[in-house]
Amino acid sequence: MEKTVLLLGSTGLIGSMILNQLLGDTSYSKIIVLVRKKQEFQHPKIVEIVTDFESVIDLSSFNKIDSVFSCLGTTRKKTPDLKLYKKIEVDIPLEIAKRCLNKGLEKFHYISAIGANENSSNFYLKMKGEAEVALKQSAVPVLNIYQPSLLIGNRKEKRLAEDLGAKIYPFINLFLLGSLSKYKAIKANKLAEAMIEIDKQIVQNSVNIFTYDNILKNTK
Repeated sequence: MEKTVLLLGSTGLIGSMILNQLLGDTSYSKIIVLVRKKQEFQHPKIVEIVTDFESVIDLSSFNKIDSVFSCLGTTRKKTPDLKLYKKIEVDIPLEIAKRCLNKGLEKFHYISAIGANENSSNFYLKMKGEAEVALKQSAVPVLNIYQPSLLIGNRKEKRLAEDLGAKIYPFINLFLLGSLSKYKAIKANKLAEAMIEIDKQIVQNSVNIFTYDNILKNTK
């Protein structure tokens, strides 16, 4: 059966890669994207909902939403308002999860981060940890949480630290062995590929955590 999915963050690094892969995958017939402004790129599979994320998002025309891919993200530079930052990273994904439960949601995919912990002194890791806890309590049938370290890919905006990391990560990865392998940098397209592959699988656990090694196990 062909699936209908909702994609958050379709213009970002991972979201755009997931979108491109879903468009070429016959397992998926409809891709709902929530965007702040209308996109130039159009496709028969894409249903675009333009929203400011402040108003209630109208999902009434959809009988079923099988999966949600939550790839929203921002930076302190782009979003210095910490309340808004938390809304993007925590509140919106949680609200979408709750709304889609009424549409027969089966799987929710959330991109978190390695080291995410609600008790962390680091604002970003604390926020990601809070999102994980909230989503675990949301009654989503299957919650897949991805905890990558540094993501390697061509971003629209330049990030000095990540650009530097992209150049030296092949060398550093050689030394991250055993229990340290979860800190290895990973290519963004590999994470996107794994998320789609995992979405197709039948799983028994209600909550699944994926770090570097088991992300790569789900790629070609």
